Amino acid sequence: MASTIRVSSRGQLIIEDIVKMTKKQKVEILEEALEDYRFRERMRILSEDFDRLRSNEEAWQQELEERRELDGTIGDGLEDE
Repeated sequence: MASTIRVSSRGQLIIEDIVKMTKKQKVEILEEALEDYRFRERMRILSEDFDRLRSNEEAWQQELEERRELDGTIGDGLEDE
């Protein structure tokens, strides 16, 4: 489903510059930029969550203990070759 969005003059200039550099279509550039932005936001949120966890000494120690218990237990079912 195609949609129309408004892009500022500055945004248009940036997109046009990228089109010239990459020879990609505008829609490709916007989709890639949105994917990159989504990834960065997910990582930012994850980092904030870990910072909160680390700031709670008891919860952080429980996390570390759980990691130690699970370390080396992940088997993929494949035999060593």
